[in-house]
Amino acid sequence: MRSWIKNSTFAGKGRKMLLPLKHIIRLCLYFILLGSVTSCQSWREARNTMIQADSLLANGVIMQDTAILADVIDTWDHFIVRFITRDKLAKAYYLVGRNMDDYHHHYADAADFYIQADRLNTRDHILRGRINSCMGFICKQDSYFEEACKFYERSSRAFKEAGNDWYYAHNLLNIAEQYVNLREYNKADSILQIANNYDIDSAYYARIMDIQALSCFNQKQYDLALMYLLTVKNYPRPIEARCYSYMKIMQIYNQMHDYSNAIEYAKYIILHSSNPNYRLNAYYHLIDYAKMHDDMELLTNYSHERDDENRKIQDNAECYAQASSKLKSYILNPNPYGVINLCFAGAIILFLILVVFAYIIYKRHQSVSRKNEEMVYSQEEQRIAKRKLFERKIFDHSVYFLQPNIWKDTNKLREQANIYCGNIFYRLEETYHFSEQEMKICLMVLLEFPREQMANYLYVQPNTISKAKGKIAKILGTTSSDLRNFLIDFLAS
Repeated sequence: MRSWIKNSTFAGKGRKMLLPLKHIIRLCLYFILLGSVTSCQSWREARNTMIQADSLLANGVIMQDTAILADVIDTWDHFIVRFITRDKLAKAYYLVGRNMDDYHHHYADAADFYIQADRLNTRDHILRGRINSCMGFICKQDSYFEEACKFYERSSRAFKEAGNDWYYAHNLLNIAEQYVNLREYNKADSILQIANNYDIDSAYYARIMDIQALSCFNQKQYDLALMYLLTVKNYPRPIEARCYSYMKIMQIYNQMHDYSNAIEYAKYIILHSSNPNYRLNAYYHLIDYAKMHDDMELLTNYSHERDDENRKIQDNAECYAQASSKLKSYILNPNPYGVINLCFAGAIILFLILVVFAYIIYKRHQSVSRKNEEMVYSQEEQRIAKRKLFERKIFDHSVYFLQPNIWKDTNKLREQANIYCGNIFYRLEETYHFSEQEMKICLMVLLEFPREQMANYLYVQPNTISKAKGKIAKILGTTSSDLRNFLIDFLAS
């Protein structure tokens, strides 16, 4: 009985301790459900936007509605949700970055979006390769060739894992170009040897020739560089790639003092290129040509155009400097908040473990409490059954004790009482050391004798019986009115 009381009390305390936790969990679930319902519409809109963006991207078109893409980011870039939708969210960040990069020329903002996209560690290897390739391009524009090379190497690994030979092969050329810019020609040659194993198209082959020409140009091997460039001069390729090749041809002719041939390529660049770096190089050659021929009108026009291009380059240089600085910091320390994030994640995991542990303890206490209650209930049923059986036995044999003579023969009374009344004399004497008179009074109480009858049988006054009952009840730890119930429970057990 005492152990049950102890266990049930402990279980009760456990329930009281876990009650606030249950309310907190319910409140959290309520807010999660409420947030899910309220964001359902925006979630659907974000999903539809990304379906449209995927369709455009498959055709080589970048979605230019940055406001809608920003809504997608606001909808999905939240704790837990970002891990569920990280592939789509990374793509949204990438597309906004491309808009900032290609159309708005906010390169520092583009770098931020690329970094956010890359940190999501998307499972889309093609997308991961594109993100790192864009970051490498920004670093290359600011002459951060070492960092650009690292980004392009990361991009190549992603494209290789994706199994896309086209992207992988073109990215090998990006790496080779950075090694040439870093004057590490042996590494560039080894990369180009691998790149030569891929037969993509004529534009790809032309770019290989451009990189080999750049390597020769940097080493002042102008004849060999010119040979590479003229070999692929008329190969079909994008206009800016052609203008880059023509710019190198122009520079080589200028180094060789063949100014007339250089002017032809300079004029082509001015007509077709939108790259301010290419155009600025062309204007310098055109200005030198105008000075040589004393054409002041052309010199004035070219000088104005050169100054405009120079301003554009300076504006871009400031933006590229901010962007490349961010990317350099990122490549050196890709996850600056890693320790904080790990601690935060560890705290969440610990909290969940504690919640599960508390729930297990609660269920265990519930089980123990239930078992104890069932045991007590079973014991109570057994006690009631024994009590009824004992009372029935007393009732059936009470006739033996109605004769006054039996109360005079103590030995016979003891024998009958011990047989039919639960060994009352022996147990009371053994447990409480009652006197003969007190044990007889207890037997009469058990048999429900009236006070007067008890007084007649024992030859005492009724008041003496009352006093004796009070004394007995006090010894037993009960009251005179509840004395019979106590004796039944005591003797029936």
